[in-house]
Amino acid sequence: MIFVDDNSLKKSIGDLKNQELRNYATAGITVSLKDFIEKPQFQFLSFINNEEKRALKSSAEDLVFNCYGENADYFVDTGNYIGKILWKVGKKHFDVEIGSRFSSIFLQRMMNSANDIYWDDFDDTKSEESKDNTAQFILHYLFVQALEKAYLLGLPRTYQSVEHHESSVKGRIDINKFIRQDIPFKGKVSSISREQLEIPEIVDVLYKAVSIATKSENNTLKSRVNHIVPHLKQARTTHYVSSQTIYKAKTSKALDNPMFSSYKIVLNLAEMVINQQGLREREDANEQGFGFLINVAELFEIYITKLLQKEFPDWDVSSPKLTVYEKTFFKRKIIPDIVMEKKNSNDIMVFDTKYKRMNFTGRRASSMGDVDRNDFFQIHTYMSYYLPTHNVLAVGLLYPLSGEYKKEECVSEEALGDQKTLFVIDGIELKDLETGFKDYNVLMSDLILKEQRFIGRVKDMIKQGLEKRNR
Repeated sequence: MIFVDDNSLKKSIGDLKNQELRNYATAGITVSLKDFIEKPQFQFLSFINNEEKRALKSSAEDLVFNCYGENADYFVDTGNYIGKILWKVGKKHFDVEIGSRFSSIFLQRMMNSANDIYWDDFDDTKSEESKDNTAQFILHYLFVQALEKAYLLGLPRTYQSVEHHESSVKGRIDINKFIRQDIPFKGKVSSISREQLEIPEIVDVLYKAVSIATKSENNTLKSRVNHIVPHLKQARTTHYVSSQTIYKAKTSKALDNPMFSSYKIVLNLAEMVINQQGLREREDANEQGFGFLINVAELFEIYITKLLQKEFPDWDVSSPKLTVYEKTFFKRKIIPDIVMEKKNSNDIMVFDTKYKRMNFTGRRASSMGDVDRNDFFQIHTYMSYYLPTHNVLAVGLLYPLSGEYKKEECVSEEALGDQKTLFVIDGIELKDLETGFKDYNVLMSDLILKEQRFIGRVKDMIKQGLEKRNR
């Protein structure tokens, strides 16, 4: 097993034990997202429902990993994806696990936000899986988290016909059975009632997935579903959970009921959990390989978006699709990550999220600095789109901040010559979360405090932007 972080460049992995792997690595083992998703046994989880936006965030050409050799040493480059991959090369497999280069507490916080959970009492310090930050733990965590939330309204139910043969009538008399079985009368009557019952296929799929996700004795996810498991266990059937069972569960009409629509996400995650486990149990699993990936840059954007939506209820926070040069053959669609528009107002702010290290390094003779040239001009393109029709208070790039934030170095009083618009580099400070050992609750409290500092700076941007507009 080779452990690397996302967005690693030339990460040394030493020597490869197998000569066949060395031969392939010398020539280069490159896997793109397209290569990954073409494998039916591999799973890619996206948090973005919009296809066009998802294609922008997770391009088919994106690098998952590239392993190569130089002078008997071997290196790995990675992109914005975290997960675990057993990739077949020749008759062998390249086994790699890609983790987040930022703290695990930050990764967990982003996953919480993706499911609209802003504080919980889940203590992962005892979980062996979470320490490794494996794709399997991430998948299990997301599934349990989504199930917890959906279960607040109970399991999906639908009206079904239930047959009775008792001394009293329930519902209506079943005339056919009454004539065939109950004449002469022996004290019992055949009847049929319509009752709301759980869907067997959904219960079976959920029970199977929960059993897998909480299998480990040390797995602290168990405590989060202790109130759900007895219900599932009582309602489940003894049927084998096949791909047909999963299909029936996912296409159940009960999910059309808005009350149970959240189970669509839960069942998608349950399918991934079951499929991953199935690949490990099958005899040919190693022959095919397996893998699971998450685009953590996509997760970061959702995290920042939902944080702003929660803290600024009087602003519309969205990611609109904008068409430019509409009547020409070269028309284009541009999609800013975050557009904040004050309700019943013409005030607006535009941001792009960038899941890259930000140490506040400027351009040097030997370096282009931390702000990518393309990112810099992209956000100014979005600004140019809105300037003729809106009061653009601020535009900027938002990062996970590894260095110390200093306002005087991160805020410009004008944006590319527009003196009424601020240009900012900002985000969530992670410096103190990456070093030393602290209790989980202490770390989470620290992170929430850093979020509030960021929200405070956004409020200052609004105030300062309005003052500039009103001069």
